[in-house]
Amino acid sequence: MRVLQVGLSPNLGGIETCVMGYYRELINQNVQFDFISMYDSLAGEEEIRALGGEVFFLSNVKRHPWRFAKELEEVLAKGQYDVVHVNMLSAANIVPLRVAHKMKVRKVIAHSHNSSSPGILRNVLHYLNKRKIARYATDCFACSKVAAQWLFPVDIYHQNKVQLIHNAISVERFLFDAKEQAQICRELNIEDTWVIGHVGRFEEQKNHTFLLDIFNEVVKREPNTVLLLIGEGELMQPAKEKVRALHLEEKVRFLGLRSDVDKLWKSIDVFLFPSLFEGLPMVAVEAQAAGVFMLLADTISTEVQVTDNLEFLSLNQTPSKWAEALCKRKAYKKSEANNQQIKEEFAHAGYTIEAAAKVLLTLYDTRVKRS
Repeated sequence: MRVLQVGLSPNLGGIETCVMGYYRELINQNVQFDFISMYDSLAGEEEIRALGGEVFFLSNVKRHPWRFAKELEEVLAKGQYDVVHVNMLSAANIVPLRVAHKMKVRKVIAHSHNSSSPGILRNVLHYLNKRKIARYATDCFACSKVAAQWLFPVDIYHQNKVQLIHNAISVERFLFDAKEQAQICRELNIEDTWVIGHVGRFEEQKNHTFLLDIFNEVVKREPNTVLLLIGEGELMQPAKEKVRALHLEEKVRFLGLRSDVDKLWKSIDVFLFPSLFEGLPMVAVEAQAAGVFMLLADTISTEVQVTDNLEFLSLNQTPSKWAEALCKRKAYKKSEANNQQIKEEFAHAGYTIEAAAKVLLTLYDTRVKRS
């Protein structure tokens, strides 16, 4: 079976991590993923090719929608794909859906990965295009109920026409290991330190300004604390300037994009995640598998909860209140003794990649009649 994946970026974020997780699992079931990119590069490009997949670099659909459509038609004509899987943050761009429908691809999937979107123009296009999705897509997927409500019209959602696809992971990769923790802490020179971590792009959605205000309050209470910021983005420089303004240069580490986040989780004691909005954050699933305690904004759907090792807090609360909630968890310690329970909880919730991939394969295989 051949599947064409659309909607991934050059940055290794939640969508890219999720899709690659499914790819690694489904390649063993004779499912081949190929990828469309409208950028100069694509996250996971080397691994994609190593697994036998192709990456097609097309024109930027935002700048050249007609050229992109023509190029995508050519890819679909040559590839004879069974499925076109379009990963979407909003309905602002539905060109891939329209082209796949025109080319009579058997299965055209619109997959929602978000629950909001910044920008006036993008939001206008989103609400204008929502009604058109059902015209072009044969299937509607979402990572959470809130993500389903965001992308799809009310009637589609309420008629149970949206299939929830878990942002599942290979749990074994993330389970706590005391020896690995010691090694990583030595490498980062953060031994005998309370470690707060955040994984996410530096953009408005992730709310780094508020996050740094919270950490500033934490340091006042617990000076022997460090903050690891993993990721890149256009708002990284303003974040660095804020760190300097708060005189936290010795306390905040900007680690950039990392390919070893599964290992870095082992060094983190608490995951701080005050996002303005999310579909269902992949990093929150990973953190739970790693046994890391999480403090999340209540803007995030409770569907993200796999274990009990988390707490939700309102963004209307002050940074001081957030810091107080974090410091209450300072005594918490990760333990290998919890790994078996974590595996059982993930299996029960359907968040293991092995179980979730079987569900996705069944959905890919289901035959549909095109009108």
